[in-house]
Amino acid sequence: MKINTLQRYGLRAMIEISLYTDKEGIFQKDIATHQKLSNRYLDHIISRLKAAGLIKKYHGRRSGYILSRPAEDISVLDILKAFMHDIEIVDCIESEEVCEKTETCIAGKFWGELNEIIKDYLQNHTLKELSDKQLIVNKEVKNQSDQNP
Repeated sequence: MKINTLQRYGLRAMIEISLYTDKEGIFQKDIATHQKLSNRYLDHIISRLKAAGLIKKYHGRRSGYILSRPAEDISVLDILKAFMHDIEIVDCIESEEVCEKTETCIAGKFWGELNEIIKDYLQNHTLKELSDKQLIVNKEVKNQSDQNP
């Protein structure tokens, strides 16, 4: 399993949106600017996040994006699943179509256990947790720039 750019940037976009949810949301162009993404690429990300029910427009067409539910109710796994069906580190974990030894293969069982550990880790870390950490980093960066004009 490799986390692709859609997933990585999708997580970054979600963190950015979560920082503005208590306000009137954040415009897509501002997400693109803050995250140094092209608007065109961000279109794909926003589309997937909306389809997954993770974000919505604050009020109508000319408004910013906000989270569809509280950040503490959105896991990193929820965000990654907006861009892929499921997390599987190897193809043979749950499909006898891929490997006929699925039921009897100890290596496959090992990969399956590791896959569950990864999914649990992603499920147990929330957008709120990451957003809180981002706020701390933003404050540290601002303090450093204020001290070194």
